[in-house]
This record gives sequence, C-alpha cells and structure tokens, in this order.
Amino acid sequence: MISYKGGNPAKDGFYWKKGEWEIVTVEGANGKLPGGAECEYIKVPGLLFVPVAIALSVPFVIFLPFIGFAMLFVLVGRKVGGRLGVACRALAERLAHRRAVATETAARY
Repeated sequence: MISYKGGNPAKDGFYWKKGEWEIVTVEGANGKLPGGAECEYIKVPGLLFVPVAIALSVPFVIFLPFIGFAMLFVLVGRKVGGRLGVACRALAERLAHRRAVATETAARY
C-alpha cells in the first residue's frame, strides 16, 4: 500500500489516517491532505470503503444500548451506594454511642 503524508497533493477519494482511525475525504483533482508531514495516510479504494465502514459500525450499533444500560446501572449504583454508606455510618455511630453509654452506666454500679 502506498503511504501519503499530510500536506501533500492527493487525488480525490478516501484516505485513512494512521494512528487516529480517521477517514478523510479529498475532493477535486488537486486536493491536499490535512495536517503536517507527521500525519500518514493510506488511500482506501471506494469499493473497499463501504464494507469496511459497515464492519466497523455494526459492533458500535450492537453494543451502544449495552453501554447506555451499563452507564445507567453505574449511576444508580453510586447513588444508592453513597446513601447506603451514609445510613450505615449513622447507624454505626448510634450503636457505638449506645454501647458507650451502657458501658459507662455499668461501670458506675
């Protein structure tokens, strides 16, 4: 595969930016690739672009609802866990106070 550098002239088509998984489109016969010389691109043939785009988007579409539910469960879990922790801490303080009062009372007699 031929590699192209950013800023170089390129024919119209789709170019894949290495390292960032970004697809860049160049229009016109005298287009330029964005970025500097540190950016590398590979020309993606038009017939290959459609199946690759579908193959990359299908897992995203399938797992997107699961990601949403996971975020919801984490949010609810943190809210419930935080309030449950506060309630347990208050209960432990009350029980410790009662034990201290009972021990103090028993020590007097």
